[in-house]
Amino acid sequence: MQAPTSSLQARAQTPDRLAAGERVAARLKGQVRGAIHTDPLMTYAWSGDASSYRLIPAVVVFINSEDEVRAVFQAARAEGLPVTFRAAGTSLSGQAVTDGVLAVLGDGWRKLVVHPGADQVTLGPAVIVAEANRALKPFDRKIGPDPASQATCKIGGVVNNNSSGMCCGVAQNTYHTMARLRIVLPDGTMLDSGDEASRDAFRRSHGAMLEELHRLHHEIADDAELTALIRHKYKIKNTVGYSLNALVDYHDPLDILIHLMVGSEGTLGFVSEVTYNTVPEHPFKATGLIPFPDPQSAGRAIIEMANGGLQVTTGITAAEYIERRALATVEHLAPMAPLLPWLTPDSPAVLIDVTAPDEATLLAEIAKAEALLARHGATHIDLSQDAHRSHALWDIRKGFFTSAGAARPKGTIMLTEDVAAPIERLADFVVDLREMLDHHGYQDAVIFGHALAGNLHFQMGDDFSKAGAAEKFDLFNRELSTLVSLRYGGSLKAEHGTGRAIAPFVETEWGAKAYAIMHRIKGLFDPERLLNPGVLLNDDKHIHVKNLKLMPLSDATVDLCIECGFCEPACPSHHMTLTPRQRIAVTRERERLRATGEDPARLARLDADFQYAGMDTCAACNLCSLRCPVGIETGTMIMGERARRRGPVAHKVARVAADHRGAVETMMRGGVALADAARVVIPAPAVEVITETARRLTNKRVPRVSRALHHGPGAPRARETRQDPRRTGFPVPIAQTGRQQVVYFPACPSRMFGAPKTRHGLLDTPAAMIALLERAGYDVIVPEHLNGQCCGQPFQSKGFPEEADRVGGALKSALSTHSDAGRLPVVTDASTCAKHLKEFPGDAPVADSAQFLVEKVLPRLTITQKLPVVAVHHNCSAQRLAEQPMTEAVAAACAERIAVLTSITCCGYAGDKGLFIPELNAHATRRVGMDIPEGCELGVSTVSTCASGLTERAELPFVGLASLLEWASR
Repeated sequence: MQAPTSSLQARAQTPDRLAAGERVAARLKGQVRGAIHTDPLMTYAWSGDASSYRLIPAVVVFINSEDEVRAVFQAARAEGLPVTFRAAGTSLSGQAVTDGVLAVLGDGWRKLVVHPGADQVTLGPAVIVAEANRALKPFDRKIGPDPASQATCKIGGVVNNNSSGMCCGVAQNTYHTMARLRIVLPDGTMLDSGDEASRDAFRRSHGAMLEELHRLHHEIADDAELTALIRHKYKIKNTVGYSLNALVDYHDPLDILIHLMVGSEGTLGFVSEVTYNTVPEHPFKATGLIPFPDPQSAGRAIIEMANGGLQVTTGITAAEYIERRALATVEHLAPMAPLLPWLTPDSPAVLIDVTAPDEATLLAEIAKAEALLARHGATHIDLSQDAHRSHALWDIRKGFFTSAGAARPKGTIMLTEDVAAPIERLADFVVDLREMLDHHGYQDAVIFGHALAGNLHFQMGDDFSKAGAAEKFDLFNRELSTLVSLRYGGSLKAEHGTGRAIAPFVETEWGAKAYAIMHRIKGLFDPERLLNPGVLLNDDKHIHVKNLKLMPLSDATVDLCIECGFCEPACPSHHMTLTPRQRIAVTRERERLRATGEDPARLARLDADFQYAGMDTCAACNLCSLRCPVGIETGTMIMGERARRRGPVAHKVARVAADHRGAVETMMRGGVALADAARVVIPAPAVEVITETARRLTNKRVPRVSRALHHGPGAPRARETRQDPRRTGFPVPIAQTGRQQVVYFPACPSRMFGAPKTRHGLLDTPAAMIALLERAGYDVIVPEHLNGQCCGQPFQSKGFPEEADRVGGALKSALSTHSDAGRLPVVTDASTCAKHLKEFPGDAPVADSAQFLVEKVLPRLTITQKLPVVAVHHNCSAQRLAEQPMTEAVAAACAERIAVLTSITCCGYAGDKGLFIPELNAHATRRVGMDIPEGCELGVSTVSTCASGLTERAELPFVGLASLLEWASR
């Protein structure tokens, strides 16, 4: 069936798309408070999602309210451009890309309200799934959908794709657990399904629309064959086409309308709020990765586990099939070690969760599960209640999309599909799917999936710059459609949404009659084809092999990236400039243009604009690597480019600075001291105005002066010293007491920058560390001549690796000497310094303060006073050192309760970026006020510069961990 062509479509196909984007931007100026981008860098940065498709938008606009949604509709309609909404951009079928208006969800959509009793939760579309579940965890509840990307994907995408996941099955997806939905239709009308006044108003204003839905409902009810097809299709996971089950399950046209919105992929309207009925999250669980001798036996075991498709919350609640080739991509990981002796070249494994509300029930359910597994020939049965092992195994499974994608050859794109078949046919389906992949030349493909729901995912790589690759992929998709839709009566898209990938095959799967109804639904909601045209319904039978991404090699550090976006929530510049995914995508495009020479002017613009957006505002914290299942360090790539862009003059300046580190430190500390003194005479706002004027006149080459930044204590004085006979310089104090000795190195940030004054009379970090170490019974060795001693990290982050190695290596060597070749422990007080020093060879392992305080000092102290509550910040280096439990343990000893800053990953201060690019720190901490509970007077961090930035942005004093512990143990 051909969809009607509208005037809007005709206008959108004119060659003046870029000019239309500029006009949309002009219309929206003053109507939206978020950023609007039409430049080549930012539009390319937003051109890809997690799928294999790329379309460059004419304009990118950040939206934060329903009024702004209406403004975007009006502006796009006036200029003949379509509108696509984007949440996290983890879409796998091309739903979140467009060559029209890309409307990105901003912070205005982060509403999160847990209802009394936690039986319901109301969420804005920009809330990340994991954030919602974190809020529900104290009540042993969660939302039903649990996609593998839940640490990244957002509620707006979950609703619009009817996403499910590993334990969700069919019964707990959005369609079945949604209590209320609030939407904005293309004509600007808002409907809140949970508000009777809104429902009544909609009935009056949109009676004709509701009457047509009522008519469709009766047409289907009168067609027994079509009704049976719809009921059959939704017994298994199915996100192909519109949710036609709404026309069977509901009678009230308003309820039909609301449920048609679920899974509509942004083609019918905008979802501005959803209320979920939550589901139990039982606290007792056992997990096991169970190997089987062959796919058939694993499939038969899963068929029995599935209970005929009945969803359960007690017993086996998850069973993830993982074929042997998929296991091979992760068998090097530590949690896999116990399984390796049981794996043969053909043995798959099934990751199983057994859950229960209490321990007795859990033990009974484990016994049942073990008996079932044994009946079907499982070769090694180990169901463990160890929570750490469970998390580790599920982290591997959740990361398969990326880790399996990283196993593809460099330069190829990762392709993925998710299909489902009736559960009773799963064993045969697994075998047939593997044979089809091999037959079409995708022997590198791997298969895994949510087997209890009959849902299998598979991934493979291909290079679409090579002749014949697109044709090969097209042929494979057409045969896959026949296998899944016709032979097995399954669904071509179980949970990833139709998108561009499956749009040409919707009619094959559903038949002409159901497909015609889908076109009528689209025309009823969006007669102008304003919203996401070509997604879900598309008359182009080859759209699935058009606009495919190219993945040219650009930097060995990041070439394995599949652009999934898992890294983005960790990035402090996310939604300000670029994210790690976007930095990689733009870098690839710049390298492609350099190689082809096709558009020198565009390349020059991308290179120039990348300086600020890609490099200057990158904190290079590498927290992205912790979110990436294969550990890609985009910050390392950026530091490498900084180094390549440094000219001879810059390197000479860096050498001079490295050779005169003491003078630099003295000058910086003196500058901050001067600003402190100026504030005594001149009001702080006036000082800041003066320095900001100087910054404007010097193109931000002058650092800002923050009222939260105070001059530090300098290097603490060492006691009586002796000259180490093995070295000249750097004298070492003599131990007088015979007590256990420890070498304490006060890091340069702690020496240069001081803590804010508080009513508690806290000591600065170096003084507090010495007091604590002595109080714990240590004889403290503080090296002399500390002024200018540095780990080298500032040189590394600015793109001078040679100077970083020289400076840091010299310090590590000196500390090795002081520690008597590692005999004495060495501790420093800044996480950044500790992490960097660990990367240098040497005999002395350097412990960070959090680690040393919790392991060696706290057990020897008596806590004499506590604060009611303390805010805790985990800076980026502390996270990379996995110190969060240590920092929290020390803080918890000093307070009745702690409040961890969950809205912040890296604070964006990033050494001196808080002084030169303060907007990065401001952006990264913009939501910190939400994390500070009432009655909180103090916060802690393990880096003094981070503490300074947080003090300013949170309007709460943040101090060093040692300063707080010293006060608590006086």
